[in-house]
Amino acid sequence: MPQRITQTRNRVLRPTPLTSLATFAAACAVLFTSACGPTEEELALVALTEDLASANTAIDSLNYTVESSNLLIDEMRSRVDSLQYVDQKLLESVQRLNREVRQWQELAGEQKRMNAQLTDEIERMKRDKQSDQRSIARLRGQADSINTALLDAHTSIRRQEDHIKRMELDLSQSLDEVAALRQAETSVRVYAATEDFLKENGYLDTDRIFGRAFRKSYKLIKRLDPTDPRVQLAPLGEPLRLEGEVDTYVDRFGTLKKGKSYTSSKSEGGVEVIFTDDLLGGSDVLVVLKE
Repeated sequence: MPQRITQTRNRVLRPTPLTSLATFAAACAVLFTSACGPTEEELALVALTEDLASANTAIDSLNYTVESSNLLIDEMRSRVDSLQYVDQKLLESVQRLNREVRQWQELAGEQKRMNAQLTDEIERMKRDKQSDQRSIARLRGQADSINTALLDAHTSIRRQEDHIKRMELDLSQSLDEVAALRQAETSVRVYAATEDFLKENGYLDTDRIFGRAFRKSYKLIKRLDPTDPRVQLAPLGEPLRLEGEVDTYVDRFGTLKKGKSYTSSKSEGGVEVIFTDDLLGGSDVLVVLKE
């Protein structure tokens, strides 16, 4: 299973040290400009301070997105853990989302380190009254590059959330299919028709090995099509009503024995049969009706 991301519910946002530093830097910049008048370097410092505040706001916004993703992942895991049949594609999607989240966390850590470096650089420049424009441009370029990577990670995470929702729908459909397959495993597929009809359609083969003096043998020679509307599904141990008079019951091994494989009784206008042999579960049975 992929590494689980710890979810945080109802987190209270607190001012971060970087936010406090950014506020303090902005205040100092205002005091400095009001005392001496703004210069080009001071304007650049103010712009950098605003960028730091925007970056911290973006990080907090992305934290909410990650928490939402964690809640969605936990919900999906709790549903998948209750199943015996796990959809491999869903697991791969969750693992891919975990990798995206880890990448985002690394980028967020790098952004915080860059913010701290920028804050220290601004404070040093204020103390020493230096104006190294090339250093500012280089640091700002690095910050912009990391911000771009953060936005790309955020977009990728949102796409993964949409993909997981689609996979959830596919999982629900898979559960329905599994339930249908389990029912088919414990049921008998029954096709009722006359002997001539079954022979003409390639389902039935008959023979008299020792001549007409002996009993005719029957055998199913072609699998039934589950999508054929004439094919009926008969759960083991439950009655199935058939119209007409039944001659015999046949599977691919030959004629079924009454009392061992099935029980039957007459009903109004037909016959009521109950298949009792567990070995018939998931198999095909022909019901040969009399002409």
